[in-house]
Parts: sequence; C-alpha cells; structure tokens
Amino acid sequence: MEAGKISKNSKADNILQALLAHHTVRAAAEAAGVSERTVYDYLKNPAFKSRYDAARDDVVRGVSNYIREQMTEAVKIAVEIMSNAESKEFVRLSAVRLMLDYGMRIIETQDILERLTALEVYNEKNKK
Repeated sequence: MEAGKISKNSKADNILQALLAHHTVRAAAEAAGVSERTVYDYLKNPAFKSRYDAARDDVVRGVSNYIREQMTEAVKIAVEIMSNAESKEFVRLSAVRLMLDYGMRIIETQDILERLTALEVYNEKNKK
C-alpha cells in the first residue's frame, strides 16, 4: 500500500467495515481476516484514516438521530408513568431517565463536534 493513497479495494473495505463493527483492533483484524499489524498500517495511512473517520462519524450521526427520534417516545412514557398513581414501573422509568440523560449527552457532543468542524473550516478559509 502506497503511503497517502488508499484504493477502495475489498481488503480495505473489509478492514473499514470490521473497524466500524468491532470495539477493538484485535476483533476487527480477526473479522477482516488480517493481522492487527495490517489494521494499524491501514490506520496510519491518511487516506484510509480519513475514510474511516468519515464512516465512523456517519455511524455516530445515525445513532444520534435515532436517539433524537426516540426521545419524544421516552418523554411520553415518562409522562404516562408519572401520571399513573398506581404505577410501580421504577425500572422502566429508570430506563427513560437513562435514555434522556445519554440522549442529551450525545446530542450535546454532536452539536459541539459540528461547531468545532465549522470553526476548523472557518480557520482553514481564513489562513493567510
């Protein structure tokens, strides 16, 4: 693999998909049928790393959007439980709290990343 260049070949695609699907380089390497060293070599390649970062960001955005969509339902469940005087669904309410807590954290993180990206673009345009 030539430094700085990465073709969209099946090996690179397999490694990319494995990295997105697994939590460790070791697990990704096993899934892709390559050595850990190979995965680390690909990650050192700027073109591959750029593809991986973009794909990973897409996954995070997708999850964030899904959580945003689910937050309305979580609020409805919380209101339903809170309105029911006989409700003993502590576990369910705890899940709603957890969903809202983590949902807000993910949304805040995504918003910060978007602002950071905008600042980086602005800085890049105004370099001189």
